[in-house]
Amino acid sequence: MKKLKAFPGTILLVFLLSGVFQVFAQDDCNYERPHEAEQWVFGKNAGVDFVFDPPSATYKSNLPEMPWSLAAISDPSGKLILFSDGMVVYNGLYYKITGGDGLLGHPASTPAALFVPIPGNRNRYFLFTVDVYIPGYRENGINYSVIDRSGAAIVIRKNIPLLKENAQKICGVQHANGRDYWVVAHGLGSNKGDKLFAYLVSDTITQTVISDDPFDHVLDLNTYYNGVGSMKFSPDGSKLALVSYGLGLVELFNFNNETGQLSFVSSTSAGQIPFPMSLEFSHDNSKLYVSTAPPPQSTEFGQLLQFDLNNSNPFAPEQTYLVQSYASASDSLMGTLQLAVDGKIYLSKYLRSATVGKNYLGVVYNPDRPDADCNYNSLNNQANNGLYLNGGEGLVGLPAFVASFLDIPHFTYVDQCHHDTTRFNITNKANIEQAQWAFNNPGGIPFLSNPVSPGYVFTDPGDYQVELTETFNGKNYNFVENVRIHALPFVDLGNGTDTIYILPNSSVRLDAGDYDFYEWLPGGETTRYLDVTESGLYGVIVTDSNCCKNTDQVYVLFADLVYPSAFNPNSSIAINKEFKPLGTTSTLADYKLLIYNRWGQLIFETSDPSKGWDGTYKGKEVPMGTYVYTAIFTSFESGVQEAQKFKKSGSVTLIR
Repeated sequence: MKKLKAFPGTILLVFLLSGVFQVFAQDDCNYERPHEAEQWVFGKNAGVDFVFDPPSATYKSNLPEMPWSLAAISDPSGKLILFSDGMVVYNGLYYKITGGDGLLGHPASTPAALFVPIPGNRNRYFLFTVDVYIPGYRENGINYSVIDRSGAAIVIRKNIPLLKENAQKICGVQHANGRDYWVVAHGLGSNKGDKLFAYLVSDTITQTVISDDPFDHVLDLNTYYNGVGSMKFSPDGSKLALVSYGLGLVELFNFNNETGQLSFVSSTSAGQIPFPMSLEFSHDNSKLYVSTAPPPQSTEFGQLLQFDLNNSNPFAPEQTYLVQSYASASDSLMGTLQLAVDGKIYLSKYLRSATVGKNYLGVVYNPDRPDADCNYNSLNNQANNGLYLNGGEGLVGLPAFVASFLDIPHFTYVDQCHHDTTRFNITNKANIEQAQWAFNNPGGIPFLSNPVSPGYVFTDPGDYQVELTETFNGKNYNFVENVRIHALPFVDLGNGTDTIYILPNSSVRLDAGDYDFYEWLPGGETTRYLDVTESGLYGVIVTDSNCCKNTDQVYVLFADLVYPSAFNPNSSIAINKEFKPLGTTSTLADYKLLIYNRWGQLIFETSDPSKGWDGTYKGKEVPMGTYVYTAIFTSFESGVQEAQKFKKSGSVTLIR
């Protein structure tokens, strides 16, 4: 911004510009985590609100009992709007919505349902429901319904078939285009047991991509357990993992979220992990957790296992870490694992009867960290029972979500325009004794009074690799995020000057440049251009597509052209050597000066206001005396008026 001369009104307008600049926040462009997975309801009267840090658990007296699996979704502001156990869909006030019963899922599926927003309509959602597939008994398969929330929530299309002969597996992730989604299901039995089905979810469900599974999930005619067990995407959508309860199997695939194609990476051997029920990725996509739930007649222990996916053979038995084991029904079994927006993984707990739950959820406090450092039910070196449910009771299931709603960086930042104090925040603050930051920007200004939420002023716009090192129990854990600092928008109302002159009775158009938002002062206009007809100080605030703001101001003053009454080509003062206009000629769009002698003969003509008459005609000096001039000039056109033409005549005395 240019330095202004001290014209009257400068201080007032600068104060006004500064005030408006502070009023406009940058929230529209700052990072904001997804809110669709912030509200959980489950079990017996249990609810957890992840808007808070730490999360707030409350007793939900009128919540329908949800002992098994379910899905839930909040609106983009974090308000619970829908949840379902696959058979009935409820609104955020726990009432069944219109047409919300008679769905063809089953609560015992793993999971029973999944909500996916319809990209082209913010008031509509797809609800996918999953039935338990038992030939000749339950053959509803996977279906989807459409829910409209433009008024009171209502199911407007119900139980549209998607896949028959299905395993109890469904999961979703956002498409690479950032708009659409992929929903993936798994087949079961001799016809489809070795296939995965990826459905492109846009305004409609239009495409199916089929991928091969090297393991054939055949139908076990005795128990039907081969189709039981979770399947989930990693938060970043690059991986998919699944378990088969009956096969004792864990599998890992890579996923192309542009094409929908899955490719097998690795697995345990069949039977290597007895009775795997649920699984979940760490929020940095590097670890996979699996919980097991042996049936009542089994002598196996319930286990929570960690697999490090950075290992070349992550499922090798010697690479498997046993996080926790429960040996008896008097303790508890492990149900569903679910990542939350706070970066922790939560685990539902229940007794073998599956009708008596626990008044707490197990918590993997640091799922990105390896082995015992993941701190299962351990906070600040103190063992605990995880998250107390304040009177609620968890059972087998926790709500299922689209994985992308949980794709949250380990640390985030806001206010990323040049000269801002960029503020950082660690997503998961559990078990951190010390946080050290490297901003890789010599000369910047750090604000480290709160190390888990520091500030930093970067010296220049550009891309920076910011590093965070967390220390706990003498060990360091490193995280890196790329940070982009945006340049401020360039605005120059005076084209390099702080004052614009216009002719009396004319106007000028001020151009703030091509940006997203404008605020002019005085007046409050919000357009790119401002047409000015009065002298004064004018300022503008512009906002670009990155929500970065800049200001500029310029004086507009009237400038009348004055012609001297005499001149002397031999004068020692340069301004007196020629006859030409005095004043600001930048106000002129067109100009012509004509000089006549006393006989009416034209002896000088120019269209350049910077060139004057030097008292000669055809290279020879003319005699002293009085000469007549005529000046014709035109102002610039503006949005207020057309170009104005002016004419000025008079006489000038030539002195020698």
